[in-house]
Amino acid sequence: MAASQTSQTVASHVPFADLCSTLERIQKSKGHVEKIRHFTEFLDSWRKFHDALHKNQKDVTDSFYPAMRLILPQLERERMAYGIKETMLAKLYIELLNLPRQGKDALKLLNYRTPSAVHSDAGDFALTAYFVLKPRCLQKGSLSIQQVNELLDSVASNNSSKRKDLVKKSLLQLITQSSALEQKWLIRMILKDLKLGVGEQTVFPVFHSDAAELYSVTTDLEKVCRQLHDPSVGLSDISITLFSAFRPMLAAIADVERIEKDMKHQSFYIETKLDGERMQMHKDGDVYQYFSRHGYNYTDQFGASPQEGSLTPFIHNAFRTDVQVCILDGEMMAYNPNTQTFMQKGDKFDIKRMVEDSDLQTCYCVFDVLMVNNKKLGRETLRKRYEILSGTFIPIQGRIEIVQKTQAHTKNEVVDALNEAIDKREEGIMVKHPLSIYKPDKRGEGWLKIKPEYVSGLMDELDILIVGGYWGKGSRGGMMSHFLCAVAEKPPPGKRPSVFHTLSRVGSGYTMKELYDLGLKLAKHWKPFHKKTPPSSIICGTEKPEVYIEPCNSVIVQVKAAEIVPSEMYKTGCTLRFPRIKKVRDDKEWHECMTLDDLEQLRGKASGKLVSKHLDVGGDDEPQEKKRKTAPKMKKVIGIIEHLKAPNLSNISKVSNIFEDVEFCVMSGTGSHTKPELENRIAEFGGYIVQNPGPDTYCVIAGSENIRVKNIISSDKHDVVKPEWLLECFKTQSCVPWQPRFMIHMCPSTKQHFACEYDCYGDSYFVDTDLSQLKEVFSGIKNSSAQTPEEMACVIADLECRYSWDHFPLSMFRHHTVYLDLYAVINDPSTKTKGAKLTFTALELRFHGARVVSCLAEGVSHVVIGEDQSRIADFKAFRRTLKKKFKIVQERWVTESIDRCELQEENQYLI
Repeated sequence: MAASQTSQTVASHVPFADLCSTLERIQKSKGHVEKIRHFTEFLDSWRKFHDALHKNQKDVTDSFYPAMRLILPQLERERMAYGIKETMLAKLYIELLNLPRQGKDALKLLNYRTPSAVHSDAGDFALTAYFVLKPRCLQKGSLSIQQVNELLDSVASNNSSKRKDLVKKSLLQLITQSSALEQKWLIRMILKDLKLGVGEQTVFPVFHSDAAELYSVTTDLEKVCRQLHDPSVGLSDISITLFSAFRPMLAAIADVERIEKDMKHQSFYIETKLDGERMQMHKDGDVYQYFSRHGYNYTDQFGASPQEGSLTPFIHNAFRTDVQVCILDGEMMAYNPNTQTFMQKGDKFDIKRMVEDSDLQTCYCVFDVLMVNNKKLGRETLRKRYEILSGTFIPIQGRIEIVQKTQAHTKNEVVDALNEAIDKREEGIMVKHPLSIYKPDKRGEGWLKIKPEYVSGLMDELDILIVGGYWGKGSRGGMMSHFLCAVAEKPPPGKRPSVFHTLSRVGSGYTMKELYDLGLKLAKHWKPFHKKTPPSSIICGTEKPEVYIEPCNSVIVQVKAAEIVPSEMYKTGCTLRFPRIKKVRDDKEWHECMTLDDLEQLRGKASGKLVSKHLDVGGDDEPQEKKRKTAPKMKKVIGIIEHLKAPNLSNISKVSNIFEDVEFCVMSGTGSHTKPELENRIAEFGGYIVQNPGPDTYCVIAGSENIRVKNIISSDKHDVVKPEWLLECFKTQSCVPWQPRFMIHMCPSTKQHFACEYDCYGDSYFVDTDLSQLKEVFSGIKNSSAQTPEEMACVIADLECRYSWDHFPLSMFRHHTVYLDLYAVINDPSTKTKGAKLTFTALELRFHGARVVSCLAEGVSHVVIGEDQSRIADFKAFRRTLKKKFKIVQERWVTESIDRCELQEENQYLI
């Protein structure tokens, strides 16, 4: 039956070679009109054959889709996810053709980006492979378009299920039954880059006048080809539909000076621009689906029902009872419940892979609604959609929230909001017109975005040295298209730097002419990079260049980026987010580039963000350094908020040198001693003040724990001290040693020092205690309830760690609180044996240091499951209600840890 249906498709009759010939003609055509003509001829012949094949038949599903997906493979990223790059194909061809590993053709395939004197195919793997295959392949292939699609689908499905042997088998079938020319196009289809000089913007209008619009609201190429097969039949109502992904509406980059004109001199909304993953949620009762900006389905991650996923179980009950069906548009964020803040994309996490028991939690920040029950809202105004959105669900902090907006009228309010976003280390702001309607896949149309990096002069720029390069592909073939950049180790005084640490790979920001000129300047100095014998002057992380250049022969480039983020790929331990080259610093010598110390100072100045200035309210001058002007009455001045401004210490007279050259960051004071007062006193005693802690900051002074203080605590880089310590220093006119009673938070090195000086109640091992201090210590003991099992376990664990007993096998479970699924089955006669086994496991756990509890509650770290797994769903449902998640593990985790006398990694035992 399947074979009969297949034989009745156009794709099963059309040779793949015919499509390749058409693509070859399109590529070789110089003019746009001629390219369209070749595509139109192929499309018309397909439609004529289709009409003849399906004459008088109704409801025919056969369409142009099998050819269209090969012509526009970049639009089929989810269905055609092959997991194959040039290097894998090169190795496959070398193996299949039995090419000598160090032979000319094998090296040509592996080093396809290196320029060749014979062919001008550098950077084009498909063309390189064509010249290698031409004398070794069939003159004409035997595959139809249908067969090619089936084999490519097989590659994609086997790749997703990690069956590499079957991936290879399907590829071999494609290769052995195709000519060299066909394989050139096959390779480009697999790599999703046909290099035709035309894309969907050209192909869609030729196929059907409604094709582009239908694709924008469905992101389904097959649906486009089926519904619009007849060019004379249009779609009267293209709209967003439930459980069908659509391309979301996007914002255009705003010009701050034109903002009032762009908003038609009417009031507008300002929203925070969130730094997460754009995601749309479709809901129908208990059924949920989630789609990314490009139409990828992430339902498995976030949850198809209230019983599963990292989000759905926590938000299902937030929807109002009369809302059964809805489509929401928003940003998926990672929320830290401890600091009550959102994480930035630059931090080390992936919202699309976060597990349910992660320390961070998934939060959906909603800013638009496109459907409620059976009413489609795309053509309603934004103002109306906002009203409807507020009645769709009840926000839950850290799980599902509505993005807050403010109404504004002037450019000055936009500048004010942008500067506030800069102070909060946010990505930027959105400006939206209240009367705009929702237009899928349209950019602008009443939505604008402003980020600091879009505004000239707001960003710190880095002068870093090019130390490596990568050969380009496509239009950049035969030249260096990307560069590996580094910073210098600080040399001894009077010496030039000799060692450089890699920082980032940069491949944008320049024009083709600028790239060509830079290439000419460096061309004669490039040397092949050998991983086994790297140059001593350049220290790399896991990221290695294809070629390198001795630092003394290189140039400094000025690079602009959004922020500095952690990365193990580069030797510095960090890299740049969204880097682009602004210019080549011809005015600087190679040895004048940024140093590691400069980088660390910049990294610490603003938690990695590279925004250092505010936008001036006038907008005409260069942006000003952050400083607060005194605000006159009835006039709003743009700047940082009052309690964050740098103090004016010019009139302070020094009374002591006890804090000479010591850097403090005062976050807040107390009721009787304000922040400015403390800063003035610090200056009197020789210290100096910064508004954001950096690598040289001695400590942070905080009278209260606000969000900024919580963020500093979570970074674990700085000591946070109470103002009482400063007051005691001022009183005694000496630098009083820190004591536990002064500390809000200690960084790891300070904790280690305190562990050697004080016990867990703050009583010194060496210094005599007076009566008031003794009372304070006793008060701490009384309030700590140290008699509880939890506290006793902590005391024991502390002792074991201090005397190096913590690696003793009998202490391996000391830090774990364990619940065994024992108490529900012990009284059931049918499970007596299983219960006895778990009872013995409980004794083993206690013997090896664990705290075994009989009640499942907050604070349990592990739930151990025996043979009976019937209650796992109940455990997972209960886990979702807790702030701190426990892990559900098999009993084998306990027994195998004990057998091997070492605590085993839990991940392989998780349920």
